[in-house]
Amino acid sequence: MIRKAKKEDCPELYDLIHEIFVDMELPLLDLLEPDVLKTAMVRAMHEDVYRFSYRNGLVYEENGEILGCCFGYPGASEPIIDAALQTAFDKMYITAARLFPDSETFAGEWYLDSIVTKQSARGKGVAYQLLQALPTLASAAGETVIGLNCEKDNLQAKKLYEKVGFRTVSERTLSGHVYDHMQWDLKGISFIK
Repeated sequence: MIRKAKKEDCPELYDLIHEIFVDMELPLLDLLEPDVLKTAMVRAMHEDVYRFSYRNGLVYEENGEILGCCFGYPGASEPIIDAALQTAFDKMYITAARLFPDSETFAGEWYLDSIVTKQSARGKGVAYQLLQALPTLASAAGETVIGLNCEKDNLQAKKLYEKVGFRTVSERTLSGHVYDHMQWDLKGISFIK
């Protein structure tokens, strides 16, 4: 079942998205102790405006177990989307660089920041179902295009995104990795609001 994320999900959701941070080789991972970063991020996830806010998250849950999640937001929000994490760092007296220093999205699109499935649930349609739920979120935010970044060598993910309707529109470099920026144009698609 797909549902909106809740505040009480945040520690478990952090554990899932942390895998993405490791894959991206984010420099901040080497500068902070893992438990310190988790504490700060979970605090930020409880806020209304943050890239990984529970309000921006969808969860795929089966028999009470979270098997996957995704987070996204309107691209125009990118300049302020990480302020909650900086505030959490400040309250913890931590001086740290931005977790995501590179621009990832564009105004005029609803940006799928992250999607991840538990290792044990991969290949079972969890990510596909989460992707299918995105048009409703984008529409609610007033957007008709969904954007995401897919690492060039992640051909399996790219194939899934293309199956749903995403097409490559440009290339971006994030934390030294090259990504295809893909978009899904929702104009003409009917879905439940």
